[in-house]
Amino acid sequence: AVRALLSKQDGCQASLGQCEKASGYLRESLDASSPAKAAQLLLCDLLLVTRTNAWQQQMSVSQQLSCAYQPSALELRGFQQDLSGLRRLAQTFRPAMRRVFLHEATARLMARASPTRTHQLLDRSLRRRGVQGSKAEGAGTPREQAEALLLGCCCLPPRLAAAPGPRGGVLAEAARTLERLGDKRALHDCQQMIIKLGSGTTVTSG
Repeated sequence: AVRALLSKQDGCQASLGQCEKASGYLRESLDASSPAKAAQLLLCDLLLVTRTNAWQQQMSVSQQLSCAYQPSALELRGFQQDLSGLRRLAQTFRPAMRRVFLHEATARLMARASPTRTHQLLDRSLRRRGVQGSKAEGAGTPREQAEALLLGCCCLPPRLAAAPGPRGGVLAEAARTLERLGDKRALHDCQQMIIKLGSGTTVTSG
């Protein structure tokens, strides 16, 4: 599905078709109460990230054509099915919970739901570790914080998007993390968002 998304011709549709097949296997695994929780989380998250990337890619194309992109009922249903699987997994596998908030926010953005609740969900992904290193339920890793910031800044109304002051530094830190991880696409998006936020921060190699 990821390879299909990266192809130049009909990449999104081919990718979504592969996602539908993989979603079926995931649901079978969840129904069978498989002990491989980490593998289920990896697959479920990969499916949701791939669907998100396909949606963002099609939005970008629509913006270039000066028109609004509305996901199809099939796209929304597929995303919701995988999100339901993630919620189900999170009931017995707590590490999955921190991904629920981010993907729930994405589902709301795709459906053009009220942005206030979406903003609250993204803020849950921006929580940091406690002072003693313990992690609150749903607290995001640096990479997840970067994903939440980028999603909010790109898709939420300006009044709810990240403010330049308090989050500019976090976004710069996230960019350095993405650079260390070698995620060039996300790093580029992050650097562009820093410029848009007007933080004046220069991201350098760590």
